[in-house]
This record gives sequence, C-alpha cells and structure tokens, in this order.
Amino acid sequence: MFGWDEMRQDAEGRAVYDVIRPRLIEGQGGICAFCEIEIISLDPTRCRVEHFHPKSDRATPHNWALDWQNMIAVCMGGSQRHHALPYTKEPLPENLSCDAHKDKMIQSHRLEECCEGWIINPVALPAFPRLFFLEKSTGELLPDGQCCSEVSVEGNKHPTTQALVEHTINMLNLNCDRLCEARKSVLWNIERNKKRLRDAAKTPQQGMDELAGRFLQQRWPGFFTTIRFCLGAAAERYLQNNEYRG
Repeated sequence: MFGWDEMRQDAEGRAVYDVIRPRLIEGQGGICAFCEIEIISLDPTRCRVEHFHPKSDRATPHNWALDWQNMIAVCMGGSQRHHALPYTKEPLPENLSCDAHKDKMIQSHRLEECCEGWIINPVALPAFPRLFFLEKSTGELLPDGQCCSEVSVEGNKHPTTQALVEHTINMLNLNCDRLCEARKSVLWNIERNKKRLRDAAKTPQQGMDELAGRFLQQRWPGFFTTIRFCLGAAAERYLQNNEYRG
C-alpha cells in the first residue's frame, strides 16, 4: 500500500504534498485545527500535516495515510525554540500543545493511539453551539456545560460531551501558559475596542455587532473560539448570517 512517507519521497508524490498542505490551511481559514493559532504562513517550520487517525494503521485495507478526511493542518505545537511568542515559550515541555502534546500523551499511554471518541476530531466539531467556555481571568478554555448538554458527538467514548471536551483540552494541552497568554492578549484587544465604541456613544448592541463584523470578517482569525466567546450573541448572529459551517 502506497503510504505517506513513500509519497513524500517520490518526486511526483512530493509535488502532491506541496499542494496538500496549503489546501488544508486554506480550508481551515489559516488557523491550526487544534489550538487555532494562525498558520496562514506557508513556512514549513510553522505548520505541518497531522493525521488524526494514525497513518501507520495497516490493520484494515483502508489507506489512512492518504485519506483526505483524515488530514488536518496544525501548528508545530510550541516545539520550535527559534520562534517567538505565541509560537513557542520556555519551559518547552510544559508549553507543548496540539499534536506535539498528543503524541506525548500517546507515548505515555494516557491516550489511545486510535484516539477517535477519546478526543474531538476538529473535522467533526459542530458549528453550533460553541462547546468551549473562556475563563477570562486566566485565558483557559473550559467546557461550556450548557452547550455541551445540547450536543451528542457521534462515537463519543466518554459518558458526556462535556467530559469529551475536557479530555480534549487536557490531551492537547490547550491550557498551557503559552496559549493562555495569547488568548488573554486577544481578550484585552477586544476589551480595548469595546471601550472605544462606548466612548463613541455606540449602544451595546451596535458596538458588539460592529466588532463581530470587524473581527470575524477574516476567515478565520487566530484564536477564533476566543473571539467568538468574547463577542457572544453578536458573534453567533454574524456567523449564522454568513452561513458558518465550522
């Protein structure tokens, strides 16, 4: 069976790979499928292709390595010391995230290698409602209990959707200091803009609607879920009006 490594080592296959990565990034709106940091740059040291189901799985005749639905574009998970914040931060082990931390959890047997149902596949994340809550004081992501109670995720191996979301956050280390600091920066920027609009005598709804249009017109801004949470109902209206499908 023609696999991923064979494809990348073959001249024709390498040309295909050079098309796959930017296509995935474009399809995700330029953000990491896990932490939502911007990966719009095509710099190969900033992003890579992740296979949600292990590409090495040869137990079935299915070719997981070349299955388009099994591929997502992700950041380097804070693993590159030569990058500046928010792409990396010391101490490095504690600030790994995304697939870099996922692999660490698999190696330590805290996460099944075939992780479907144990953590959320970003491809299967529902567009509505938003399943994540932001703790503004710390920048931490938490499960939104109310929204989680409204959603049943197919293949969930946890007793509840809330437990699935919480385990996903932990296994991907989405609350490492590096990502929490970045989310707080986004939050502070939004709060500054809210104040400017209040000072300009905009009503609360006018101000929030204006910010939703400004922050969400890019498809999609870095830390999209953080922005969506901070803008609340205005963000949900904007996304529904623009037929957001996740």
